[in-house]
Amino acid sequence: EPGNPKREKKTLVTSKQNSRTTMSAENDPAVAAEPEVEEDEEDLEKLQAEIARMEAEAARIAQETEDLEKETTSSSGGAGASTASAAGNKGKSGEGVASATGDKANTDGHSIYVGQVDYSTTPEELLSHFESCGTVERVTIVCDKFTGRPKGFAYLEFQVS
Repeated sequence: EPGNPKREKKTLVTSKQNSRTTMSAENDPAVAAEPEVEEDEEDLEKLQAEIARMEAEAARIAQETEDLEKETTSSSGGAGASTASAAGNKGKSGEGVASATGDKANTDGHSIYVGQVDYSTTPEELLSHFESCGTVERVTIVCDKFTGRPKGFAYLEFQVS
């Protein structure tokens, strides 16, 4: 009750005494040290087990990478080998990346962009229209990926003579 000052004092005193008791138990090193040491030891063991697992996984990955590199260098010069070497050299040297970029630049040098293509135009119609310019290897009419309808432009790749 707010009007009774004796009751308020008693509550305050009780709260202070409880807090002193709690504080003294927390500050006593003999009481608090034992559970913390056990918890720290358990945490340390868990961390060491995790580190051992991660080191084993790193060794396995290193071995797989080494095996892949050996397989790539020992295989004959087929198309699969060039793809694998490009993937294997990623980030190590520019060889695989440079050859992929060179192929793209070579293809781009023999390709043209055709704009204002009617939406009903077929690849065969574009092929017959551009035959007089050279041998057409590929006709790509770009379509919307959601609706599947043509976007109104195309790319033509010509054969290298």
